[in-house]
Parts: sequence; structure tokens; C-alpha cells
Amino acid sequence: MLAGDLGSTSTRFTALLLTLCIGILLGTTFRDVSTDAAEKGSLKLTINRDSQPSDSESANYLTQGFSQVAEKIAPSVVNISSEVVIQPPQRSEQREVPAPFREFFGDEFHERFFGPMVPQKRQSLGSGLIVDEKGYILTNHHVVAPAEVRGVRRLADKITVQLSTGKSYSAEVIGTDPESDLAVLRIEPDNPLIAARIGDSSALTVGDWVIAVGSPFGLDHTVTAGIISTTERVVPSDMFGGYVQTDAAINPGNSGGPLVNLNGEVVGINTFIATSTGNFAGVGFAVPSTVFVNSYNQLVTNGVIDRGWLGVSMNTRPMTSEMAEYFGVAGEDPDGIKDGDGVLVAQLIDEHGDPAETGPAAEGGIREGDVIVKFGDQEIESIWDLRSAVANTPPGESVSVTVVRQGVTLDFDVQLATRAVEREERAEFSGLSLDEQEESKRPKEIGLEFRTLRTREAKQFELEDEEGVLILAVKPGGLADEAGLAAHQVITHVNGKEVTTAREFKERVDDVASGKGVVLRVLTVDQNRRKIVSYTSFVKP
Repeated sequence: MLAGDLGSTSTRFTALLLTLCIGILLGTTFRDVSTDAAEKGSLKLTINRDSQPSDSESANYLTQGFSQVAEKIAPSVVNISSEVVIQPPQRSEQREVPAPFREFFGDEFHERFFGPMVPQKRQSLGSGLIVDEKGYILTNHHVVAPAEVRGVRRLADKITVQLSTGKSYSAEVIGTDPESDLAVLRIEPDNPLIAARIGDSSALTVGDWVIAVGSPFGLDHTVTAGIISTTERVVPSDMFGGYVQTDAAINPGNSGGPLVNLNGEVVGINTFIATSTGNFAGVGFAVPSTVFVNSYNQLVTNGVIDRGWLGVSMNTRPMTSEMAEYFGVAGEDPDGIKDGDGVLVAQLIDEHGDPAETGPAAEGGIREGDVIVKFGDQEIESIWDLRSAVANTPPGESVSVTVVRQGVTLDFDVQLATRAVEREERAEFSGLSLDEQEESKRPKEIGLEFRTLRTREAKQFELEDEEGVLILAVKPGGLADEAGLAAHQVITHVNGKEVTTAREFKERVDDVASGKGVVLRVLTVDQNRRKIVSYTSFVKP
């Protein structure tokens, strides 16, 4: 009996234990399923409709600053598209395919291996900045001169400016400054435009926030942000002044657009980037306002750039401590007079670069061996400082120049002259064409491209004593071609009147009435280096 009771009890216990295990298992399963569902629900994204500003004042300042600056500058930024038609080289300038091959394969073979025989159209996109409500726009020279022909940048035949409103206008070139890569355009808007406010780039410091605005890859009004990497970056170029360097993204199409500080002021014109791929790599450069303001003011006032010339050959090597001691500029003068740097005058020169004491520096009292330490109010530490200071000072202006001569500090008033290269190329387009500058259609083109004969070209062609107009190209079948004109000839007279610049030549021809003769005096140097004078003519269409 005892055994039976024990067996019955054991059976009941086993059943109870089994029920309990099943319950635990089911409970665990249900809990795992519900927990899994809850966890999956927590992974879903939701939009926070009650977002509050960050507690960080600096974050708020930057966010609001970028937004406000972008909104403020947007109406003053424009998109610029330019187009130029390049005429093919003359047969005489091409490598000629042997007659049997030409006869067999035709002109297609010639074009494939030796270049096109038909005019080619070049186009480019860039940006610009409205600087005057009347329609004056600042941009880069390379934006409006998109093609290089025989070593000369050609101004576009057609330039179109699109405003932030989407409206487009045809633009004219008021003037260009190739050395600083700047150009001024003008459009005739229906209503006054919103001009940008110009800031002082000399007040920038490394680490300042800036934004770049432009049309990279044709995407107009693209805004990027970054900081100032350095304020006076000197790179191999012809620009008279250091560039503002930034890590704000700048890409093809940004050229000519503004670099803006957080006050909404333009402190630079974005110009180029340093890259191994062709796209932005974190290093961009802008022409500072201290440079572009000077160029703009001269172009809108005179249509040309006049840069000051001092008449000194600068020592290109850095001022070593030994040299500073020898020339008397060693020390730690807080005023920058004797602090171990400056520019050593290696030689006094004339406007052609030859040794002479006829230039402004010599006439002002400066001598070879002097160390220039101050130009006006600007401290001079390197040749780039002096080069920029002189070039950005208008010719004819008197400037106080401080020098150290064998340890003695001297001050001179020097009246600057005009750089010879500016005088030679003043008011000249890079490769004028008689036909491209005329609006009316003609029955037959003159077909002549030319520019002012430069000093180095005159030496190259052994025409040092001559002035005139160098022929760049002659269109086959045009009037100039029929008159026997050819590339590398030099035109010196039109109808008996001397011409010394490309603009003067164009004006002389423009003044001739349609249907009247144009008689030209032409210089050619033959294979024996003899200067040959000849005359030719054509009838003005």
C-alpha cells in the first residue's frame, strides 16, 4: 500500500513538473517574440517635428551666419557662358600630306591626323559678381577668353550673363587684366541690380570662415564653406600680389565667383585650384580684394591697366643673416626698418631692363646696394611685397620709399612711371580680328587676325627698330589672303599713316569708307634675314 501511494504521488509530481516546464517554455517564447517585435519597432526612423536649436552658441552662430551670407550674396552672383570660334590654320601653317595620300584618302584623312580644316567652336562656363547696380560685373579673364590660339588667349565672340532670376543678357567686355586674371563686363539690365559689398582682404586671418559661391560644373549658385588657409600665398604667376588660399570647395565653373566672409562681404574672386586630378583637392585660390579693386577701378575708368614701375632690379635670393649684417638691416626693429629683411637693389635699370640711371628710383635718389624696407605705409619683407606694392600703385603717383644704405636709414619721394609692357599692350585685345569686331555682315570678310608687335617679337623677327602690327593669321580666300598678306608679316602703315598698335590699326581701317581702298605698308624678313618692304591693298567691303 505504501508502494502504491508512493507511485501515485510520483505520477502526480511528474505531471505537475511537466506542466510547469511547458508553461515556462511558452512564456519564454511569447516574451522573446514580443521583445523582438519591440526592438524592431525601435529601429524605425521618425521625423522630429519639435527640433530645438542647439545649446552651442558657436554652432548657432555658424549655422545662421552661413545661411544669412548665402542669402545675402546670392542675387549678386551670376552665371557666365562664353563662346569663341577658332579658324583653322592656313595650309601653309599645316603639315601637308603627300599628294598621293591626299588624292587617295581625301581631306578626311588630313583632318584626322593634322587637325580640322573647318572653324571650331570653343565654349566655357564660369561665374561672375555684380559690383554695380548699373550692370558692371567682375569675373576672371580666362572665363571670357576661353581659348588659346598660337599662344594668345582669344576673347570670346559671344558672352552671355544669366542672373539669379534666370534672366539672361548679352555682355560686352569693358576691359581685361590678364596678369591678375580679371575682366570687367557690362550688361544693360531692365532694372537696377543688387551689387555685392566689397570687404577688406587685408583684414583676413588664418582660420576665418568664408563661403565660395559659383557655378561648378554648370550648377549655378552652389555654396560651399571653408576657412582661410593663408592670406598671402605666392604661387608662380604674373599676378601682382599674393592669393587668398582657402579649403572651401572650388571646382571648374567657380572661376570668377566670390569668396565671401561671414559679414557678407566679398574678399576674393575665386580663380584656380591646385590639384592633380582636375577637381577640388582642398586647395583653392582667390584674387584678394586689395588687388581686384585696383584693377576694376582702372578698367572702368580708363579701359586699361596702368601699373607703376620703379626702375630697379631686385636681388632674387633671400636676405640671409650674413647679408643683413653686411647691408646694415640686421636687428629686431618692431617698426620693420632694421629687422633682418627687405629687398636689396641689385641694379638700377631703364624701362627695357638694361642698366641705367634714368628710371624713377635713380631719379628719386635710390642707389644700387640700398635695401628697400618700406614702400609708402607698407613694410617690405620680400620681392613679392615690393613687386605687388609698386604694380598696384598708379603711375605718376609720388610714394615715400624708405631704404637702408650701409646701416643709415634714408627716405626718398619717388614718382613712379608706367611699366613698358603695359604701354606696349595697352588697350589691346589678345588677337584682334577686323571682322569679329564688326556687327554688320559683309559680302566678303577681310579675314585678318593681328596684335600689337611686342618687343620680344620684334627681336625675334629682327625688327628691333620697328613698330607696327603683327599678323597672326590670314583666312584662306579672304581679302587679306588675296592681297598676299601672311602670318608673321608686320603692318606699319595704313594709307600712309603710321600704326603702332593693334587698336590704332583697326581704327585706321574702320575709318575707311566702304568701297574705298586700303593701302598697307608691310615688312617681311626673308631667309637671308633681310628686311623687305612691300605694299599691298584691298578694297574695304
